Amino acid sequence: DFLAWRDERVFDEIKWYGWFIDYYMEGGLMRDMFTNKITTPKHWYMLMMPTVYTVDELRYDKVVGDDSVIVEPSYDPNCALVSNGCEPVKVISAERLVDIQQGPAVGLEIANVLEGREGMSVIEPEARGCIWRELIVNKKGLKTFIDRDGYGESDYSFTQEQLQKMVTELTRLINKYGSFPWDTKETAQTLVDLLTDHRNLISADLEANRFRKMQKRVSSPTPERFQNIGNN
Repeated sequence: DFLAWRDERVFDEIKWYGWFIDYYMEGGLMRDMFTNKITTPKHWYMLMMPTVYTVDELRYDKVVGDDSVIVEPSYDPNCALVSNGCEPVKVISAERLVDIQQGPAVGLEIANVLEGREGMSVIEPEARGCIWRELIVNKKGLKTFIDRDGYGESDYSFTQEQLQKMVTELTRLINKYGSFPWDTKETAQTLVDLLTDHRNLISADLEANRFRKMQKRVSSPTPERFQNIGNN
């Protein structure tokens, strides 16, 4: 059962979500997903193979050491193979892209980023709004995530504890990228705006008690290593 399997992984995925954002915003800086601490290449490559090592074997203090150890920042060497590195030049929301009110403007933002780039051919400005309308409104292109059959958004129910952990991780990211030295960057400002929207939606569900009362479908207690997430 997908939802039972999802429940077993949700706390890990919450931390991976934040780690993924940190990875790109910081240009491939190597961090530990469980503690958010800067880590060593050895530990980072172990984290990239989560099915090879046990949770205990991946513990930061076991591989890197305690807080007295000074770790020099290291970056994913693959970022050197990407033009201008891994840090994003623009942060785009897929949800806003398909929104009737905000979508056309987001589509123009994408075109503006791609225009003039080597190997990119972008349609003339006067036709860009038409392309968005035909793809998103008139459904003449490939299916998007809003067109998929199967589970609807309301089917992905979460427990109160799971939603609270999401709010904690979102708050960590909002505080980080809304503060110096990030607060003057356009990408960080956009990211904080998007994350704040997401946090507000989850907080509204919590306040209205819109969460699954059944705590687990199979066996999904909060893993011990995530009891105090958000403290770093």
